[in-house]
Amino acid sequence: MSISLEERLRIAFNPEQAHLLAEVIQEAYAATRDFNELKAIVAELAAAQKRTEERLEELAAAQKATERALKNLARQVGGLSESLGGSLEVVPDILEHHWGLEIEFCDRDILGTGEYEFDLVIRGQIQGRQVLVLGEVKSNITASEVERFLALVAQVEAGAGVEVRPLFFGYRLDREARMLIQEAGAVMISTRGKYLA
Repeated sequence: MSISLEERLRIAFNPEQAHLLAEVIQEAYAATRDFNELKAIVAELAAAQKRTEERLEELAAAQKATERALKNLARQVGGLSESLGGSLEVVPDILEHHWGLEIEFCDRDILGTGEYEFDLVIRGQIQGRQVLVLGEVKSNITASEVERFLALVAQVEAGAGVEVRPLFFGYRLDREARMLIQEAGAVMISTRGKYLA
């Protein structure tokens, strides 16, 4: 049987003093234990902070690499945009030549109630008839893009009240896309100014 702290202190002190000393010692012991637990928690937090800081240095390096890649991509897209934009200037001339189109408006535009944004919208007349040309501008035109664009043109055409003609403009055109364009009666103009109907 173990003797309690207070009983051991009663050997040298009166009961009140032994009781008070036992309480102080137990509180001090509890405070020491709490302090040691707190030190362990602080050490864990410091280690976690260090790991977080190391990850932040890694993230900063990854962020810089991403920023460099985005700048490079922006330069490439800018060059492509300038190239396509510069080449796009041939479209009105080609349509004037092939269709006899008298152009009243030629630019990017939003039609409907802001629902449909088109890369190229040309309004004009062919032999006195109002015509609306809706253009899709892509560097590489695929069959799925042709189907999507033709469906969009059909939606606009339903409420347009004028003849609507779809037009595709780009660098490359795959075989299936070409067939879909021809079947729809649409046209393709390449960046080199080649007209495909």
